[in-house]
Amino acid sequence: MPELLFEKQLYFLPGGSRQGGKESFQRQSLLFSKGDGKMKRLTVIISILVILLGLTVPGLTMGARPTSVNNNDKPAARADGSKWRIGYCESESFITYNKTLAAIVKGLEEIGWITDLKGFDEAAANGDSREIWKWLASREVSPYIEFVDDGFYKLKDPGFDKEGIMTRLKQQNDIDIMLVMGGAAGVLLSEQRDTNIFVFAASNAVRSGIIASVEDSGKDNIWAHMDETRFVRQTRAFYDIVKFKKLGIVYEDSPNARIYSAVNELESLAAEKGFEIVRYHVTEPRTPEDYPRYYQEVQAAYNKLAQQVDAVYVTIASLESDKLPVLFQPFYDHKIPIFSQLGNIEVENGALMTVSVMDEENIGRFGADNISKCLHGAKPRDLEQSFQSAPKITLNAEVAKKLDFKLPFELLIVVDEVY
Repeated sequence: MPELLFEKQLYFLPGGSRQGGKESFQRQSLLFSKGDGKMKRLTVIISILVILLGLTVPGLTMGARPTSVNNNDKPAARADGSKWRIGYCESESFITYNKTLAAIVKGLEEIGWITDLKGFDEAAANGDSREIWKWLASREVSPYIEFVDDGFYKLKDPGFDKEGIMTRLKQQNDIDIMLVMGGAAGVLLSEQRDTNIFVFAASNAVRSGIIASVEDSGKDNIWAHMDETRFVRQTRAFYDIVKFKKLGIVYEDSPNARIYSAVNELESLAAEKGFEIVRYHVTEPRTPEDYPRYYQEVQAAYNKLAQQVDAVYVTIASLESDKLPVLFQPFYDHKIPIFSQLGNIEVENGALMTVSVMDEENIGRFGADNISKCLHGAKPRDLEQSFQSAPKITLNAEVAKKLDFKLPFELLIVVDEVY
């Protein structure tokens, strides 16, 4: 557990033995501001809690819409004794996708649809959704469902057959449910109306055109997880903590990138709070050979931003976490706070902090519950789509020292993890 320096006294983070990174919390020295009295301290803590918790409460209740299915029904195979067949399609390789897939599998185990996951944790730790799928498809994990061996698809694969998967879903009818990760895959597969589609990890399924609204997907066979205010909560929390006047962002200038990089949310917040957005555009890599060019563009943009802004919001992109310390060096040199949209992995690798809004574990449980209802006969369209996870604040203490970042002690009591 870390020891936090404040007015020459040592304080401990509440919450027991929380783990931060590969090792337990190490002794850290941070700089904290005392504030201007009790009222200021109270204002800081209340404002953060309102943003992080107040906007989340409605989603945590979930308010499930009524269906004609009792989800207390026990798991069961098809009427003819055969197993339900599940397929998978993802937009690309992305850490959130494999984590969400693993969480859905765990969720299905918790409610009885999967009965044998011995050794699964090792496979999931690999961090590759294709390897997770191979593991699931090669074992008898359930008497009720099977993960189809040739039912794994990735849009970014060189040999991806768009016509092949669409024909399969429309005509072969050999898959009962497709688990879909990401906006691009969701947009593609939502065009067909024959196979049940469950979409996860799309930044905003409504804006992407996957579903008609949070309340109604618009298609009987389509369901998509929605947390419509997650990036609103995240960006507001960052502003409340840092109170920046110029915020830097780097993203690809495309409709999809504007959605997953939360550009609309940032622009709305900027109009409300009066800060300026300084932005640079890069082109995301399309092939492995394209990465050197991509990183040159990102580094050039970061070099410029470090001299122009007083905070930076690192948007979801193709950045590899082990490249971040070098890419972030201009921000370290100019003492610029670095906030990660993606989450903990970027904080562990050099960002200052994040407010995590991607709780894969509980999103997986939520998805598994709805998949269960579908297997019992409910239409995906009739199922609740909105689930808002409780946010978690993660801080990199070494980066805070490097930036001379002064964090109010009142805020420290709501920090969940420290690296």
